[in-house]
Amino acid sequence: MESQHRLVKLKDATNLIDQHVNLLGFVLERSAPKLCSNNVWICTLHIIDDSYQTPGLTVNVFSNKREELPAENGMMVLFINIMMKAYDGGKKVNAACNKKVSSFALYTRRAGEEGFVCYQCTSNFRGGERYRSSIDELGKLVASIISVDHALQSSSYEFSFLREINEGKCFNLVCKVLHVSEDMGTIFVWDGTDAPPASIGFKDKSVCNLSVHTLLSRDVLRSFPTVGTVLRVSLSNHLFHGVVKPGDWVKLYNLLCVVDKGSWVGKVTMVSPAQDDHLVEKIMRIYDKRITSKLGHIPYWSFPSPPGLTETCDVEAQFVTLMDIITFPKVTYKYRCIVRVVAAFSADENRHLLTLEDPTATLQAFLCDKDAKDFWGSGFQNTEMLRKKWNQLLGITKESSMSSDPPWIECCIFSYYTNKADPWKTRSYKLFGTRFLG
Repeated sequence: MESQHRLVKLKDATNLIDQHVNLLGFVLERSAPKLCSNNVWICTLHIIDDSYQTPGLTVNVFSNKREELPAENGMMVLFINIMMKAYDGGKKVNAACNKKVSSFALYTRRAGEEGFVCYQCTSNFRGGERYRSSIDELGKLVASIISVDHALQSSSYEFSFLREINEGKCFNLVCKVLHVSEDMGTIFVWDGTDAPPASIGFKDKSVCNLSVHTLLSRDVLRSFPTVGTVLRVSLSNHLFHGVVKPGDWVKLYNLLCVVDKGSWVGKVTMVSPAQDDHLVEKIMRIYDKRITSKLGHIPYWSFPSPPGLTETCDVEAQFVTLMDIITFPKVTYKYRCIVRVVAAFSADENRHLLTLEDPTATLQAFLCDKDAKDFWGSGFQNTEMLRKKWNQLLGITKESSMSSDPPWIECCIFSYYTNKADPWKTRSYKLFGTRFLG
């Protein structure tokens, strides 16, 4: 009787062809459900355990109802009474889970909890608690295997800063995890440096949709550093979901970054801890030196200074970043910063909505009426002169047929509210005290 409840290691199971076994493994991949010709749904899982990390085992799960197949959020799966099968002339092995004779339970790790909890199970699944210790043990084993593997290899890796991003080119990064999404599949990381300006395609109508501050609440953003780029990174491997936590220093291996709607986003397959690493100390020394400098809140990519396209009314005010503005504790205030104008919408010649960008965030600010006239100066009424100035501000040239490269400008921004009864929800921004000299 006890033998029917025994868990079998994946490696051992590959030798038990045409036998029913109980298996426990981490979910590496899950295929999209498909409807077979016999009107039965199938979903394929690729799982591993500490005995069989490479290549892992493929399990085909069958069901008459699509909603009874394994969901996407499962990190660990427990199969009861599934059949081991050989195919390709006996050269390859997989397993089949059929609800008539088999059952399964999916487990995941929730934020703030140490162990794994059952996320989904078939209606015929029974006795999951007898496997609790095995589930916890496998979770610790897989996490330790990943950590040890990378600790042994870390000396052979070279690490870059976020300011050294090249689109489409993989690199390794030491960084701090600032926030983890609710589904634990996305992390927001930071290393204190400024990612290079992203190329703005003319088809990117909504360049600020993927900016970090549009994806997270202001309460979350207030816990972030206001200097340095925060990068959104997808964890493509289920093994790391729930393993990294806010406040952790980690090493990201083979990080691939691309520009999507004007913002940098990343995808990574390998993560390991970086606590007490000398690279962490180096990063913090560089950051501490930067923020204590008078010019610490100026974008790295605008140095040695903006090209002199604008001048502002308050040359004594300290520079701030857009993240400083977004997280500032007062609704109304005046700021001075260095930004790029990456998009503009004009309602008429006197009312414009500009999308401003620096390495920390994007922000939409109005340029209207007297402020607009002061900004453009004497060429305000000359249509052709104004068109040339707009192109110069937005970095549009005859050669830039596919994308633009806006210049850095110095500007003053005022934050205000439009409804006194709800000042934070109606908080808006406008340019003021700034003149275009181009």
